[in-house]
Amino acid sequence: MTTELLTLLRLDLDLPRLFALCERKRLPRNEDLGYAIHCGLAAVFGDAAPSLFAVTHGAPVESRRPGRTLEVLAYAGQSLAELREQAGVYADPEAFRIVDWERAADKPMPSAWRQEQRLGFQVRACPTVRVSKAGPNVRAGAEVDAFLAAAWREPEGPKPDREDVYRQWLSAAVERTEGARVHEVVVDSFELQTLLRRTQGAERRAKAGLRKPAVTFRGVLEVVDPGAFERMLRRGLGRHRAFGFGMVLLRPTRNPAC
Repeated sequence: MTTELLTLLRLDLDLPRLFALCERKRLPRNEDLGYAIHCGLAAVFGDAAPSLFAVTHGAPVESRRPGRTLEVLAYAGQSLAELREQAGVYADPEAFRIVDWERAADKPMPSAWRQEQRLGFQVRACPTVRVSKAGPNVRAGAEVDAFLAAAWREPEGPKPDREDVYRQWLSAAVERTEGARVHEVVVDSFELQTLLRRTQGAERRAKAGLRKPAVTFRGVLEVVDPGAFERMLRRGLGRHRAFGFGMVLLRPTRNPAC
């Protein structure tokens, strides 16, 4: 059983400094905000950097004016105080200043969950699947949009409903964790996003062109196995989890009136 602390962090990241750091690393400008945040957190926290994060509020990506910030939530295995201490010792000075430490906050997540407990959730995920056979559009084993894979399975049939395909994908992804099942789910938003990645090898270079679906879901789930549920929170859902996808945020099952 996992005994490591699960902490929810809130970090305000300085956008101009984050972009300046990415430029030092020769990353293309404004290609993929998730990749930029991934690189920034790694520069600040090293091996202790949160592996799951979600942008909750912030200025447009193209904004580079001083004072513009992004609010990021992240799951980490250490407290904010411990992470700041490590960053103070090891981080590059420019990287250390990406985080507004005065506004940063954290809280420990519950150490125990109840079987049959119902929780509201929100998650921004990348609903893709691996295709087992090569076709006119892709090679065998390629990662493709779950909607396209469903359409290719029956090319002569009616076009599948995109949102229905994505909802089925999310329910299956949650059930595979063996920690929870989905009771209600809706698609809040959808876009096709170009993701930035690096080539492999000794001289890694940035490359763009991975066009993937970015879908925000919200709904209600039920805890099936408390231990497996916590592992799901730590690991996230779907692909590209280190780049702003897959972080399951918990919400009240019904939003209270403002």
